[in-house]
Amino acid sequence: MKIVLNHNPEDIPGESLTIRQILDLKGWSFPLIIARVDGTLVERKDWDSVVVRDGSVVDLHHLVSGG
Repeated sequence: MKIVLNHNPEDIPGESLTIRQILDLKGWSFPLIIARVDGTLVERKDWDSVVVRDGSVVDLHHLVSGG
């Protein structure tokens, strides 16, 4: 399927994946990640159930703190 991930076109295997599956596929295990699908914020508790489909716009951002 084709999605836009963090403003970049991506070809992802499969017809649909959950947020959690995309994070696993990318190898992202950061503790603080903000997820949006088509402009809608997805809470961490819903990452296993929210499905991303062909044409979706997905934003996954790792929060970093510093000092």
